[in-house]
Amino acid sequence: MSFRKRIDKNCRDCTYDSVSPGTWRQQVALCNVKSCSFWEIRAKPTSPIPKSTLLWYGVDLAEFQPLTTDVESTGHE
Repeated sequence: MSFRKRIDKNCRDCTYDSVSPGTWRQQVALCNVKSCSFWEIRAKPTSPIPKSTLLWYGVDLAEFQPLTTDVESTGHE
């Protein structure tokens, strides 16, 4: 398994909740555990995070403006 895949697996196992809004990459991108060794290199979403997902997690929309979109996604990556 590659280094990138191991990091992704660690972050997914730590953060992803299949019953919560957002794909695993979106949830990992919203991780706030800055003391984690992988925080700086964690997976990022391949598309903008819907505003409804950011609001569900209580994210400040101004802080995450580059990650937002008006298009709602319904699937998981």
